[in-house]
Amino acid sequence: MYSKNKLSFDEMVEIKKSTYVANHPLDGQKFYTTKDFLTIQDRFNRQRKMVYSEGSFFIAILIVGFIFVRRSLIKELELASRQKNFLLSITHELKSPLASIKLVLQTLLKRNLDEDSKTKFLHNSLYDTERLEGLVENILLATKFDNDTYGFVKEEIEFSYLMLKLKEKFDSNLKLKSRIRYDIENDIFMMGDKTSLTSLIVNLVENAVKYSEDDTTIYVTLHRQAEQAIFEVKDEGSGISDLEKKKIFDKFYRIGNEETRKAKGTGLGLYIVKNIVNYHEGTIHIMNNLPKGTVFRVSLPLMLQQEQ
Repeated sequence: MYSKNKLSFDEMVEIKKSTYVANHPLDGQKFYTTKDFLTIQDRFNRQRKMVYSEGSFFIAILIVGFIFVRRSLIKELELASRQKNFLLSITHELKSPLASIKLVLQTLLKRNLDEDSKTKFLHNSLYDTERLEGLVENILLATKFDNDTYGFVKEEIEFSYLMLKLKEKFDSNLKLKSRIRYDIENDIFMMGDKTSLTSLIVNLVENAVKYSEDDTTIYVTLHRQAEQAIFEVKDEGSGISDLEKKKIFDKFYRIGNEETRKAKGTGLGLYIVKNIVNYHEGTIHIMNNLPKGTVFRVSLPLMLQQEQ
């Protein structure tokens, strides 16, 4: 556009100058001070400014478009990488407890064990079975959240009782029983979906177990604060960086480097937790535990009759 504008300007000047020189053969250079030339030059300058402004605007749009496309591409690549890691981890998560259960069954069939040994083996198998059940439940929940097909059923729930029942489940695992400390306030009621709230508690507790050392303590608390039920899980692990705090609720996201990570998992637990909290019109916050570790604090609204 600029070249065409310049070519048109040069042609107009040449035509006007030829006419002027024909009429003023001795004063050809004075043409550049005439009204005709100044008019042509002014029109050219205005058109040049318009070309520059339109060109700058077009370039700006291209830059902005490139930035958005680049960001979208990076997000897609990150999601593709997470999905790949998810497939790898889910394969391991499924095979590991199945192999353990198979080994226990083979041992029970081939050996005459005393009752204590049998009981220990059966408890271990039960724990692995519950791991598989929880894994399958998480996959189904995540799929239903993605497709908006989860059938939440809100009903009156005694959150305190639900917590105590899950405490019994965790205590059935001797390792967890020695690690988890509870402080559960009684008579906390709310309207909610029992199945999804159970998944919320289990995912947060198992997440704390997963990312903290075996010799550290995990604190699980439930208490009433104003019009909210406050559920907290505190661990003494390595903590979560501020950068990762913004990402950990993303689907398939897992803390740390995929090549060196030791903790098991699929990257679905906290994604599910966030969706459950949102459904119950609550909030979830991540804070640093002192001197080290992480605190997940979930606030859920109490029943109206409790608020009155």
